Amino acid sequence: MLSVRAALEIVLADVRALGAERVGLPSALGRVLAQPVRATRDVPPFRNSAMDGFAVRAADTATASASAPVELRLLEVVGAGSLPQRPVRAGTATKIMTGSLMPAEADAVVRVEDAEERDEAVRIRVRVQPGTHVREPGEDMRTGQLVLAAGHVLRPADIGLLASLGAAVVRVHRRPEVAIVSTGDELVDLGEPLGPGQIVNSNAYTLAAAVEAAGGVPRVMGIVRDTVDDLAAVFREALTSDLVLSTGGVSMGTFDLVRTTLASLDVEERFWKVAQRPGKPVTFGMRGRVPVFGLPGNPVSSLVCFYVFVQPAIRRMLGLERVHLPTVVARVGETIRTAPGLTEFVRCTLESDGASYVARPTGSQSSGVLRSMSLGQGLLVAPPEVETLTAGTAVRVLRLFEEGTAEPPV
Repeated sequence: MLSVRAALEIVLADVRALGAERVGLPSALGRVLAQPVRATRDVPPFRNSAMDGFAVRAADTATASASAPVELRLLEVVGAGSLPQRPVRAGTATKIMTGSLMPAEADAVVRVEDAEERDEAVRIRVRVQPGTHVREPGEDMRTGQLVLAAGHVLRPADIGLLASLGAAVVRVHRRPEVAIVSTGDELVDLGEPLGPGQIVNSNAYTLAAAVEAAGGVPRVMGIVRDTVDDLAAVFREALTSDLVLSTGGVSMGTFDLVRTTLASLDVEERFWKVAQRPGKPVTFGMRGRVPVFGLPGNPVSSLVCFYVFVQPAIRRMLGLERVHLPTVVARVGETIRTAPGLTEFVRCTLESDGASYVARPTGSQSSGVLRSMSLGQGLLVAPPEVETLTAGTAVRVLRLFEEGTAEPPV
């Protein structure tokens, strides 16, 4: 059997980033840039005030203090978006608002709170240097400067940055459409009564949510019964998507028909079975440029395989370089028995003791207990050469998501 690392290398060797598309800036949050962005203009485009206050010649404030203020004659009031009409010469000042164009010959701004306006004059109580509270052209970005690199995930500040450059649309990698196929005669959908031996098709909803969280677009194909004809018909349609994800039917039972069905549809199998628990009977193949994953039917096995193999593939298709789950080093909080010869992913909580993390199992590690995933913050990675992890042992933990904190940052 393949190791987890070897299986991952096979997956990522075959998967490529999808082509680019143009999207409107309001829809670009969280998308991945398909090309670098360079500044098409200086930002800000003109000298402007960083404060509400008074535009002055710094030299006129050289002797100003709280006990001996300097009085300057007020010329005019300039609001943001308005043009100054008069230059600031010796002994004069212009009242100015934040973002307003600086008048000619003014080289500094005195804050409102450092001055006192009287009639048609202002009394300056502080000395300022040239450039004080003045934003110069190109202070944020200069024309031609590389602003955002290809592969960058757009965050809220980036959206504002692009808006300031006047970029109404951006080129981003297309989000992969992921077809989700659930196989099994025992499955029923939400709202349907459960008969003897039947279960709700929870995998479809779990994986659809996981696909969306990873940046893909889920396409739920519904439940497929365990017959070759039914499977072939649904997989044929699913293969028109960018990536195919099926659950169930990949082990060695009489009705495990997924692998043979996929082979009949020209899906080239790259591996079957990985030395891991849960999720050993996972399969992966390609038809052309379409990756096809056959995940086990047990809900925990299916979701663990998604995080380890499928999510990196989706993120690679999005154009990302950093595709794997983040890891932290933690100490085991209690002794854990693990599967010899297999990489075991133990669902765990993560607690901080102030200096490091402590990882504790979430209870039953049965591949059918989905609540063990819901309760956990991570997957503790138990290496194949270890059968027992004693309390205090340092281990790596894959973080499934980043949680907030109740403590304020300041």
